[in-house]
Amino acid sequence: MLLQGVVTKTDVVSNFDDFIDAVVGGKPQAVKRDGDVIIAISLGQMLELLTAYPLNYEYEVDEDGRFAGSICKIELIVADGATVEELRLNLANQLMEYAKDYMNDFSRYFNAPNTRPHFPYVLRVLLEDDIEAVASTLRSVAEDSGETGSGGHSSLGCVVDYIEKHKTRHFGKVIEDNNAILKAQEDKN
Repeated sequence: MLLQGVVTKTDVVSNFDDFIDAVVGGKPQAVKRDGDVIIAISLGQMLELLTAYPLNYEYEVDEDGRFAGSICKIELIVADGATVEELRLNLANQLMEYAKDYMNDFSRYFNAPNTRPHFPYVLRVLLEDDIEAVASTLRSVAEDSGETGSGGHSSLGCVVDYIEKHKTRHFGKVIEDNNAILKAQEDKN
């Protein structure tokens, strides 16, 4: 249906200010050039669209009292911290680095079946202003379920196993930054 009101490239170029005003003050617009179609959407509309992709994380408390966690939908993002807040900031930092890597090598990440589903989360991270803003979007599964205390979230072990199995792939920096978590998990087992 959106494509019924498609605007041509020529119309956009000749009326660029009006086009931007129509998108920002109105609704998304489809633009067609030759056989290609793109969708123009305002930042506010995009942020609203991406609320359907929550950045949830799980964590557990290690034997040494540190918090180790991972992003639920981006299983290769893991971090730790002395407090839950430090963990959240470290996860946000890892997300920002991953989002930059994703966009710098977009065709590789987007076309890989295991990282394609990360795209909306990457966009969500990139649209934030700084690490604190990214951290503020992170929600603990324990917060969402009403759990309190340190009760371990068992899926973290699966994440560690996944990373250990696939660390020869493109994780590079993420793996280097998270060797402490892997060692702590091995010691725990």
